[in-house]
Amino acid sequence: MKLWTTWTAACFISVGSLLFIPLQTSAGDSVERTSYTQTARETIASNTMTKPSPELRSESTLTATINTWRTTLAREAGFESWQTAVWNSYPLGPGTHGWVIILTDHGQDVGYMIVHATDKGSFRLTEYGTGNNPLFSLTTLYRSLVQQELIPTPTSYSDFVQNETIILDRLYMDQLTAVWKISLQDQTYYLDAKSGELLPLKEDPAPRIKEDQPIATNLSSKAQTALFPAFDPYDRLPWVQGKPLQVAKLSELQKALNAQTKLTYVTELYDGQVTLPLAVLGYQQWVDGDTYLTLDHVGPRYVLLENALKLGHIFP
Repeated sequence: MKLWTTWTAACFISVGSLLFIPLQTSAGDSVERTSYTQTARETIASNTMTKPSPELRSESTLTATINTWRTTLAREAGFESWQTAVWNSYPLGPGTHGWVIILTDHGQDVGYMIVHATDKGSFRLTEYGTGNNPLFSLTTLYRSLVQQELIPTPTSYSDFVQNETIILDRLYMDQLTAVWKISLQDQTYYLDAKSGELLPLKEDPAPRIKEDQPIATNLSSKAQTALFPAFDPYDRLPWVQGKPLQVAKLSELQKALNAQTKLTYVTELYDGQVTLPLAVLGYQQWVDGDTYLTLDHVGPRYVLLENALKLGHIFP
């Protein structure tokens, strides 16, 4: 495992500093839906707005699916705020047939889902998470752009989401390769879609893996969940030069967690420019469905276990 670059260490260690900026509500998301309209981008309806979408066989089926997933997940520990949450949807890059669903409760972000369409007209729950820092949160992006001095400090959140000179694109390439692409004053910037950190990218990142035929998600049966307390991966550093555990499936992950609950997941992003260590919080296995690895990345993040193990390693 190569050592971190100075940029990487400084960048991800500084994530916590973003949290000291006052949290804005997500009410501006509905403003952004009209403020950043581009004809080349895909759009779908949320549960508060209906728009036609020729890419989908049945827009009502997508809406019903998301509502069903929300209700199902709301029964799980840690998802209680989803019971009364509403949601809005935003497209994930051109041609991906994917969307991020931002859930809000009483004006506060409470979680997200990443949804992709399958070839057969059904839908895949690629990723989901809880907390007030969801993936592709405009609130997090706004805070980061102010902190990085890419927009003037006096700019209000409302002015930011209504500024049509700032072009936003949400790029979700694979698990943990999720970035904001920002066009601002003839310059292009890339920021991490979860933490809001400025990334050392000069062009769109490429997907590291691709599901050629995504399988429809089945959440019809109860989930079996293992959840452990969060910890700081920097407290112990065996992932810097140590050897990863042999974990390629759920049973091996369970065995590793039985031996030691503090495991660290490490993935290398953007052709090795960024090494990202995340605390393993556990897993969520849906009977007759998928298993998700639970990671701590500015809040719980549930990513497909099979893909996550292809894209990174787990260290003791």
